[in-house]
Amino acid sequence: MEHGDISYISLLVIVLLALFVPIVINKFKFLPIPIVVGEIIAGMIVGKSGLGLIEESSWLTFLYTFGLVFLMFLSGLEIDFKFIKPARREGQKWHKDPVVTAIMIFVMTLSFSFAISSLLKNMGLVRNAYLMTLILSTTSLGIVVPILKEKNLINTDFGQTILLSAIVSDFGTMTLITFFIAFYTSGATYKVLLSLLLFVAFFVVHKAASKVTKNKVIEDILHELSHATSQIQVRGTFALILVFIALSQVLGTEIILGAFLAGVIVSFITEGEGSQLSSKLDAIGYGFFIPIFFIMVGANFDIKDVLSNPKAVILMPGLLAAAYAVKFIPALMLKRSYPLKMASAAGFLLSSRLSLIIAASAIGLKLGILSKEVNGSVILVAIATCTLSPLFFNHMMGKVEEPEKKKTFIIGINEKSLLIIRRLKKIGVDVVAIAFREDKIDSSAYAGGSLHIGDPSDMEWLRSTGIEQAKTVVVSYADENIYPKVCKICDVLKRDVGIEKVILATNNSKVPSCIDLESVVAISPDFASALIIENLIIAPNATEILFQHQDEFYVAEIKVHNLDIAGRAISKLSLPGDCLILSILREDEKIIPHGNDVLEFGDTLMIVGSREDVERVRFMFSGIQYLGGA
Repeated sequence: MEHGDISYISLLVIVLLALFVPIVINKFKFLPIPIVVGEIIAGMIVGKSGLGLIEESSWLTFLYTFGLVFLMFLSGLEIDFKFIKPARREGQKWHKDPVVTAIMIFVMTLSFSFAISSLLKNMGLVRNAYLMTLILSTTSLGIVVPILKEKNLINTDFGQTILLSAIVSDFGTMTLITFFIAFYTSGATYKVLLSLLLFVAFFVVHKAASKVTKNKVIEDILHELSHATSQIQVRGTFALILVFIALSQVLGTEIILGAFLAGVIVSFITEGEGSQLSSKLDAIGYGFFIPIFFIMVGANFDIKDVLSNPKAVILMPGLLAAAYAVKFIPALMLKRSYPLKMASAAGFLLSSRLSLIIAASAIGLKLGILSKEVNGSVILVAIATCTLSPLFFNHMMGKVEEPEKKKTFIIGINEKSLLIIRRLKKIGVDVVAIAFREDKIDSSAYAGGSLHIGDPSDMEWLRSTGIEQAKTVVVSYADENIYPKVCKICDVLKRDVGIEKVILATNNSKVPSCIDLESVVAISPDFASALIIENLIIAPNATEILFQHQDEFYVAEIKVHNLDIAGRAISKLSLPGDCLILSILREDEKIIPHGNDVLEFGDTLMIVGSREDVERVRFMFSGIQYLGGA
């Protein structure tokens, strides 16, 4: 077999660096740098800036290019739509809408970036002000999302605003870079219009894929072929990536936009059930292709050219200052809704840049729009911002405790809801009751607690009851005449208030057609009776324990929020009393626990034991000292 100009030595060096860089960074935790930054630095050491061990070849260039493509695909896949809540709430001023705010921040960023880029061009430091404008306007979703999750901010209004700003920035600059390259390389407007066909293909494929994947027959086939040697979902994903890359090439647009849109499609159609597929794609990308890209970026970067060029020496600190200014100043508009310190922290986090800025700079270098010195300065800016920005953000925000939602709200007072209230209060659940004005309320039958009477379909009144702090809301009704009101309440709870778990308890076997059963759990008498009878037949002892021995046995869902617990195997834990872990829920994956299973931060565990011991476990896994009774 002919090997031609293939040199496996260069690939071996790159793969060994990809293997050892994460180990070194993890070992020396005092180095607060992302792994990809370590890969770029490692590439500089073995490349043109250092030892010169990497030989350029066509096949290595292909791996480098496909690494860039796969990086852009995973950037699109990172847009997790389950984290994006509905935007503006009723009564909220339009200019405080998170989407409007994100767009305004992006427009201001573009304006400031263009002003600074024009100044740099007039000074003779850059060749093209338009591409530099787009380079300065980028943001790294890959840094923003993990930081927001780590700080428990991803589901807050503040976190949503930052997240949407990052998404708008990523998607906006990606699209504008594609349009710019199309116009720059051809000089024809029709080339830019051809780029729009890529978005037409995006919507067509998205609609078609959504319908196909929801087909029961196809769903069964995909599930059957998703394991072992077939891995049909992974194959389908690569086919989708190449369809959009080929289409981009035919249309004369940049392939990175096609890859990005393919990632967005996969994120759309696998929402809520794609964690296993995402893990496989992450393994392929971050395990092989993407490290090659970043190491090659470092290997091709000659720092001697940058440091020996007086213009580059001036440009580097200027670009770094500009990179922070164009994000920090627009972010100050958040001061209308949040304290100055939080708005400033958002500006620092949005200033982090990594994947897209390096990709845009690499394209500019390839087309001759950027010089080697400018490309080198951009890479150094990316390294600096993605290292410093999270540190600034964490320092300014301090420790953020996510407000724990403990209360259960029962809307509608009737015999069924009163029974639910009594049973919940018996086991110590904090219950708040909300009655319709037309409900017949026997105050003697309601044993204490919070009771609000009004119109739950009125969102402002509903908010005044404190329902936003509810963990679960049960809507119970018996009168068919209030179907429209019940439907409006369920819609308000999910869309405007953002309650994750809404349960509809109806006395009728037929659920109102206006209820969205994908977002609301509907429990009818027929369903409940059938479920209990089924459990009494299949697991009579377990059912008896759950329904008749609640004082002796208690089952609870507990999240792992203690960093000292995360990363430890179950066999290494010493749980209080006779507590047992029945199951582990990790994102969308349900795991049957074994002794060698390692817990991860954010896991939801189902624990069984006495009430006292389960509460001890709850505090143990939250990292808070237990102060309950002995």
